[in-house]
Amino acid sequence: MSKKVSFCVVSFSILILLSGCPDKDKNKSKEPEQIPNTMEKAASELEQIITLLGGPMFDSRDRIEQLKNEQMQALIMKAEENAQQSTTGSEKTMQDQEKEGTEKKDGSDSGEAQQGGQYNKPENEQQKKADGQEQKEPGSEGEQEKGGGSESKKEAASEQQKEPGSEDEQGSAQDNSSKQSQKPGSEEDKGTQPSPEKKEEKPFQFDDSLFGMPQWNDENWKMIKVLTDGMYFTWNNLQPELLEKGVTEVQGESFGASLENLSKAVQSKNIGDAQTSVFELYDKLSEFFSYYKTDKPPELQRVSSMVTGIHFSVRQNDWNKAQELSNQLQKEFIKVKTNVQNNASDAIKMLELSLDDLRSAVQKQDAILVLIRTNLVTANIEDLDTRLSQAQK
Repeated sequence: MSKKVSFCVVSFSILILLSGCPDKDKNKSKEPEQIPNTMEKAASELEQIITLLGGPMFDSRDRIEQLKNEQMQALIMKAEENAQQSTTGSEKTMQDQEKEGTEKKDGSDSGEAQQGGQYNKPENEQQKKADGQEQKEPGSEGEQEKGGGSESKKEAASEQQKEPGSEDEQGSAQDNSSKQSQKPGSEEDKGTQPSPEKKEEKPFQFDDSLFGMPQWNDENWKMIKVLTDGMYFTWNNLQPELLEKGVTEVQGESFGASLENLSKAVQSKNIGDAQTSVFELYDKLSEFFSYYKTDKPPELQRVSSMVTGIHFSVRQNDWNKAQELSNQLQKEFIKVKTNVQNNASDAIKMLELSLDDLRSAVQKQDAILVLIRTNLVTANIEDLDTRLSQAQK
């Protein structure tokens, strides 16, 4: 009996162990994977390039609210400075006008004094002439004739001296006129030459954009160049991992070709080609996320990529491309919605509403609303991503 009991116990324990092994394998297979750091780094670098090229911002709603408040404070400071400058400028103009009035009064008084002196001078000169004539009257007529002849000779000599002088004056006047005619031309040439160079240096310029984004300047190209060069090192680290996960060599070569196109566009400072290339890179990277089984739905990255494409298409006035991407948004979002648990239902609802508003703006071809709502959608995606990351931890 004891042997039978021990045999039953052993056999029962073996059955338990055998039945437990499949469960462990199932649990291991259900454990979510982690997105590699190189993938996260590549996405972060591309998002920075996208924002610098005029794309949407990839910040949370709290961060955007902070940027908005900072810009409002800066605008208020500028308004106060302009008001102070205008008041000080008006005071200066009043003082200048008062100074001009006093100078005019002083000038009129001095002018009257000069006029008074001029009125007195002719009387003295007439008296001197009259006295001289009385002294000369006792002289002989010959002396008068001699004096007249000498005066005629002096006049002739003075006329001869004036004639060459007049020619010199005419020549100098012509030279001055020619110099003056040349000066404006040279100034115009100086003014017209730098203008095309400036346009070539800045082929793309933004207005004051949403929530504190700076205006376009040459520093943007420098930062984009640094980030683009760094992408080659990031891609070199990421590519072997993707090949192990099942990404084909053709997909890897396509990503590398888009990266080369981005480098060429940045080197030539071609804003349109740079936007197209960085969108292609972001779209291809979003496909790589689907090779990892994580708690975050990979379609969320696809939605972010499509929103970026809509933003750049509207920037380039390509409404057909924007409408095509807008039509694909709903399908990708349904996949996201089905794979998100209830703990992020409010974030999913905000994202859904913002996507509906974005598709409506694309349908109406309202560029201003599209650019605002793409930023709103990316902010909601960032909030949902943060919520899912916290739930995963």
